[in-house]
Amino acid sequence: MLEAPVDETVVFEASSRDGSIVAMVGPGGASLGVRLEPPAMKLTDAELANRIVLLNTLAHLHAQLARRRELEALHAEVSDSLADETQVRAFERLIDF
Repeated sequence: MLEAPVDETVVFEASSRDGSIVAMVGPGGASLGVRLEPPAMKLTDAELANRIVLLNTLAHLHAQLARRRELEALHAEVSDSLADETQVRAFERLIDF
């Protein structure tokens, strides 16, 4: 099976609408960190944690979609477990903050 090389320098981000919360993951989907701006500190612990989890998941889905596109460009076999465009867009619609 032909594999596309993974660029380990790429970072996938997902942020809240106001940019106060940004989750970052690597190309393999591993969490790299979260950046919080002052408006995020006004949220309750539960709200902040929920938003971080949702944004991290979205960033992870973006990493999966990028991997899918790399493999498709090489005409390689693509796992059904990798998110596609429709799945990513559907999850993005859940982010209402």
